[in-house]
Amino acid sequence: MLELNKVTVVIEPDADEQPALHKAKQVAKLADCELELLLAEYNSYLEDGYYFDPVQAQKLRYEHGDRRMEELQALADSLREQGLEVSCTTAWGNPPHLEIVSRIKESRPGLVIKSTRHHSKVARLLLSNEDWELVRYCPVPLLLVKSQDWSREPVFVAAVDPDHQHDKPAALDNKLIATAQTMARLAEGSVHLYHSSWVPPLSGVYPLVTDADAENQKLSELAERFEVSPDNCHWSNEEISHGLPAQVQELGASVVVMGAVSRSRLDRLLVGNTAERVMDNLECDVLVVKPEKMPALNQILV
Repeated sequence: MLELNKVTVVIEPDADEQPALHKAKQVAKLADCELELLLAEYNSYLEDGYYFDPVQAQKLRYEHGDRRMEELQALADSLREQGLEVSCTTAWGNPPHLEIVSRIKESRPGLVIKSTRHHSKVARLLLSNEDWELVRYCPVPLLLVKSQDWSREPVFVAAVDPDHQHDKPAALDNKLIATAQTMARLAEGSVHLYHSSWVPPLSGVYPLVTDADAENQKLSELAERFEVSPDNCHWSNEEISHGLPAQVQELGASVVVMGAVSRSRLDRLLVGNTAERVMDNLECDVLVVKPEKMPALNQILV
């Protein structure tokens, strides 16, 4: 169950716009919860001995940190004027996403919100993008937002897998649907389920024939447990990176709720991750949910 006692929003340094902050304000008002503004960054220019002696470098880092905190407080003051409870945190470290994860583990928010945008395949392959690293390591639900506003009655699509063929724990489907329903209740929206029954063709040539009755039955049984209307259940035999974006566009969905399972670096390079293959094709926001038991960070980094 998603518990929105506190929402942490990752502020983008020096960005002209902060879509995550805009969406976090909406969520905080709906859930009547605290907001934490978190800015994490690193610049080798201010490291000891890079351009300055250690004493001078430390002084410059402190001055830089003070300026960042002033910027955060200015953002926070405007939110406080609207009746929100807001705290501010800055962090310095390389890479910044590890500082974000560390802070999240300390503050224990119910949700983390971060802005995102389209990324190239090269960025994912090199494992250098902060968004993808947070998808893997963030221990709480992560809402990656784009610039679109939610509709007046937003549609939340839970990407489920009743076959459990795509490397997700069986209990994760339940968590995805429950999370989508919590968000939908807050936003006065609706929940839809989507399942891709696609499997790789035999020998790369002949596609497998899908048993439509069996797929309908499995999805209906899952929906019935959560009192989701049969009219809100959808499945296709298309590969999920194509089928899900098409369904989202047809429904005019505001958010896709999907699972992500962390892998080792070698495994990520060889196999990839469903969340990564889908996310860039979605124009809406994506709420990434992890299984209850995640591997330790030092195990993931193998």
